[in-house]
Amino acid sequence: MLENRAFLIKKKVIASLIIICILSYSFMGLMNVSDAASTYTQSIKSGIDAFPESYKTYLRQIQEQHPTWTFDAYYTGISWDDLVANETNHGHNRVHTSADALSKCSCGNVESGYACASADIIKYYMDPRNFLDSDKKMFQFLESSYNSSYKVETVQNILKNTFMKGSVTFNKDGKNVTMSYAQIIMEAGAASQTSPYAIAIKILQEVGSNGSNSSSGTYTFTYTDGNQYSGYYNFFNFGAYDTGNAVTNGLIYAKNNGWDTPYKAIVGGAQKYSSSYNAAGQNTIYFTKWDVVGNRILKAGETQTVTKNQLFTHQYMTNIKDPNSQSSKLYNTYSDNNIIDGALNFVIPVYDNMPVANKMPTALTEKDGDLYYTTGTDIMVRSTPSTSGARVDCISGRDTVVAVLERKTANANGLDWDKVKLANGKIGYIASKYLAPCGTSVTKKAEISNSNIKAIPNLTIKELASILKFTNYEVTKDGVKKVDTDAIGTGYKIKDNSTNKEYTAIVLGDVNGDGKVTTVDAARVLKTAAGNYKLEGNKLSAGDVNGDGKVTTVDAARTLKAAAGNYNISL
Repeated sequence: MLENRAFLIKKKVIASLIIICILSYSFMGLMNVSDAASTYTQSIKSGIDAFPESYKTYLRQIQEQHPTWTFDAYYTGISWDDLVANETNHGHNRVHTSADALSKCSCGNVESGYACASADIIKYYMDPRNFLDSDKKMFQFLESSYNSSYKVETVQNILKNTFMKGSVTFNKDGKNVTMSYAQIIMEAGAASQTSPYAIAIKILQEVGSNGSNSSSGTYTFTYTDGNQYSGYYNFFNFGAYDTGNAVTNGLIYAKNNGWDTPYKAIVGGAQKYSSSYNAAGQNTIYFTKWDVVGNRILKAGETQTVTKNQLFTHQYMTNIKDPNSQSSKLYNTYSDNNIIDGALNFVIPVYDNMPVANKMPTALTEKDGDLYYTTGTDIMVRSTPSTSGARVDCISGRDTVVAVLERKTANANGLDWDKVKLANGKIGYIASKYLAPCGTSVTKKAEISNSNIKAIPNLTIKELASILKFTNYEVTKDGVKKVDTDAIGTGYKIKDNSTNKEYTAIVLGDVNGDGKVTTVDAARVLKTAAGNYKLEGNKLSAGDVNGDGKVTTVDAARTLKAAAGNYNISL
């Protein structure tokens, strides 16, 4: 179903969501979009080394798996804040109504089955780095320009289980011609200079594998002249607006363009799609959703300057998850046809002043359990701690938050398994290797605060000095000098000889100051929380494992888990 169309006005007011929307969108409004840069200088640079550091690790891992793939960095010249302000200002980004509360807003214009996307979920899906660790999700950045390597057999394979698996007879230049849909799509690719694989997938995305009234040619509709017609086709759903009857609107568009055969509709639709998007610079699935490029395709080393009125509004789809959906289908097409390791080029956008990360929003809190991020994509949640367990759910996006109820509850199939709770309330099991404690995606192991150094457990003195960039230092405990290989502990004195400043170490969880986290520490934290023991000074700070300013049973539980090796304490 085409989603770049006018939407039926449908208001669904939920008090909590209104508050979230008002706060987020009002804040964006205060940023004064009109004051942001009115022009952007854009360029393309080739190779992994052309990307910012936050991209490189992911791309190098992908290239190890696929050595023939190449990568172009598309420097948009757009600041991240400007991008967010524009994309959250138009109200043209949607999520399914089944999405969790923090992914939705009540914006007033909602198509049936959809809700306005919240600012946080928009930021997550706009950040290309969130999809660079999965070769499936990478395909939203695949360049879709035409070349001679595309094969009709591959298109045929894409269509094999669909209404387009066979042939169709139609009138062409006064003669009846029979062609397979695959052949028509190949010709559409050449005529539009667009990947025929992408065209085939786009059609199936629009009308479904069984086709629709828009593609049947038998649907009768009333034209603007008042007469009824049939025999028209619209495989891309151009003009299929929801104001009135969407199918009728689309077929009126088809009649106005003379699309009275499948051939004309597919070739003509592909040409329109290409001229509007691909040839205009939006030559990846990502770019057809997020309009952040100029009006032509750039080559490596070229630059162009674009104005704000050329950006942000020319977007083929409104569902922010569509690029991921299409990406997976395109990947499967290449994989199923053994062309996954061809010479494929990926064009990936880069924005100015990007934040360290943009995480998936969640309604889960520490009351639900210890919060962890998923570190991969398409992660199965099982009913039992085993790969043979029934599917409870599938987490498609990296950095999705889950609440861990039991860490390493079992070992099966060579994997440790955690019992988790999802934001939708479902409970199941995930392999431990796919989870990382919240706050550790960008690792912070130590920090200086006034005269103290707060650190995570299990750091040697040498590791701590390296983190803090101390080159000339001395560490003592109770006046006794310690060596680099000793573990740092709460109460240790660290002197930076280059500045002559002295600091006291606070190691989270190490409340007895022996340089390690044990059940003894956990017992003392628990007794302090119950009022039966009194931790003081730096030891009290070390017992505040979750950093909320007090020592509670939550801190005791985390300290005990850390002592057992089932939890990573983080700053």
